[in-house]
Amino acid sequence: MYSLLQGLWLAIRHAWRGLRHRPRLPFQPGAFDEKGSGAITIAYPHQRLPVPENGHYRLHVAIEDCIGCDLCARICPVNCITIHKEKADSVRGYTASGHPRRFHLPRFDIDHALCCFCGLCTVVCPTECLTMQPDYGYVTEHRSELVHRFGERERVSTEPTDGGRGA
Repeated sequence: MYSLLQGLWLAIRHAWRGLRHRPRLPFQPGAFDEKGSGAITIAYPHQRLPVPENGHYRLHVAIEDCIGCDLCARICPVNCITIHKEKADSVRGYTASGHPRRFHLPRFDIDHALCCFCGLCTVVCPTECLTMQPDYGYVTEHRSELVHRFGERERVSTEPTDGGRGA
C-alpha cells in the first residue's frame, strides 16, 4: 500500500511541476475561422477548415479519360480499386491527353472504406484521370455507400441501331 501511495504522489508531483513550468501560449482570435468568433473550435459542418492543396482526400475518376491500363489497381496496397475491362473492337476515342481508348470499362469501383489514401494510384496514372478531390466530410450510415462506382454502365455498340438498313 505504501508503494502505491508513493507512486501516486510521484505522479502528482511531476504533473504539477509540468503544469507550473508550461509556457503560456498567446491566444490568437481568428486562428480557426475568418470571423474570429471560434476560440476553440468551429461550427462543423456549417463551417469548414480550409484544406491544403497537397492533402490526400476522396478519390475521383474522370472515366472518359481512363484507358484501362489497370496500373492503379495493381499498385494499390489495400486492393480498394476494382476494374473490369472489355476489349473494344476499335479505338473508342481519345482521352484529354491524347491517349487512345481501346477498352470499355463496365466497372470501375473504389471502396473508400478500404482506401488508406496513400495516393499511389494517382501517381502511376498515365492519363491523370484518377485524382484526389479536396472533400473530407463524407459520412454514411452504411459501409456499402462508401463504394463509389465510376464505370461506364452501358455497353457501347459499334453496330448501327437501325439494324444495318441505312437511313
